[in-house]
Amino acid sequence: MLAVLLTALTAIPWAAPAAAAPAVPVALPITASLVRGDRTALVVDLSASTRPGKPSVTVTRDGVPQPANLIPLVSDGLAVALVVDTSVAGAATLPAWQSAAARFILEAPPTTQAVVIADSSPPAVIAGPQRGPTGTLRALTSVPARGARDTAAALTLAMRQFPAMALGRRLVVLYTTGMDAHGEDAGALAARFRQSGTILVVVGTASTGPYWSTAAGETGGFFAPAGDPVVVPALDQVSTVLGSRYLVELPTPPTLPARVSVRVDTGDLTLTGDAIVAAAAPPVPARNPALTRTAVILWIAVAGVAVLIAAAAYLRRRRSRPARGSRPAHGVRGSRPARGVRGSRSARGAGASGAAHDDTSAPPLVGTGSPVVGTAPPVVGTASPVVGPVARGHAAVAPPVVRGRATVHSDQPPDQP
Repeated sequence: MLAVLLTALTAIPWAAPAAAAPAVPVALPITASLVRGDRTALVVDLSASTRPGKPSVTVTRDGVPQPANLIPLVSDGLAVALVVDTSVAGAATLPAWQSAAARFILEAPPTTQAVVIADSSPPAVIAGPQRGPTGTLRALTSVPARGARDTAAALTLAMRQFPAMALGRRLVVLYTTGMDAHGEDAGALAARFRQSGTILVVVGTASTGPYWSTAAGETGGFFAPAGDPVVVPALDQVSTVLGSRYLVELPTPPTLPARVSVRVDTGDLTLTGDAIVAAAAPPVPARNPALTRTAVILWIAVAGVAVLIAAAAYLRRRRSRPARGSRPAHGVRGSRPARGVRGSRSARGAGASGAAHDDTSAPPLVGTGSPVVGTAPPVVGTASPVVGPVARGHAAVAPPVVRGRATVHSDQPPDQP
């Protein structure tokens, strides 16, 4: 009986196990592209995967495979600059930021290098580069609130730390209650971070608006909004999001911009995405708000001085200009201008004097008979030939001057003997 059953079971056709269905590709978020010379690092987000383990990466350009590595952002070899808002305006939140920074450095890999920068004017490094949390924690707990906030300068100082770090291996974490970087555009700030190969993460109060989301997001980082006074959810977000960020390292394509295709296999998902690798933009100098205000004040002062000088010159010209109809100063050669009559008084006197010396009448000239009005320019040492009134229909010429004599006309009466 048993033999019959075994024979029947072997005769039944059994279906082969179905092959595992290929994983459906999922969009791969590529949050930033960092370029420095012949090396490129793409910041990718693998938070969609829930399976722990080491994922693999494949990069192609124009269908040709490219050498690439995939490494976690938070791993051995990381360098961190912790920038803490220590201004008087943010003094109420300073204890929360100190605790948040302390938690971050305690959870970082043991080989992490760290510095602490106080965001007060002027910003300063209060704990130099060191490994291990001891010195960093001591500096965080002893920093006081002072002065005004100068976030742009503090972030610039943070970017200058660890200059020898590999591309994308330098992280700046900012804890602030400030709304922005005090005058610097969010896009310009993000461009400076990308050019330096640095990733920015900002922990701030939820009321700061979109500035920090834009500035941090374009570097491959993010903005974690913190409650007031509860900041624990923001700290959890920093830990979770940073744990899902990876760097895809590859050679910079010889011709830029270039499109590359990235595929990451995590075991439970296949994520694919394209990225544009562009040449690094030239560095944008940070604007110092204090210098900007000084320049504006100097410009206003220079403009005010220029207006005063122009006004003084105008008034000086007005005062030095002679009034209309004023008689020339006494003793100046020349005759007084006519006052609306045919020939001036001095001209008539000159004509009479000339007739006394020479009674020869000039022949009449054919003309329109229009009177000649005005005075002749004075000649030094000789009588000024001045044309007197002319009868209608005739023209007259000045009488000749007797050689050796000069007639001087003056409005003053002759001296009495």
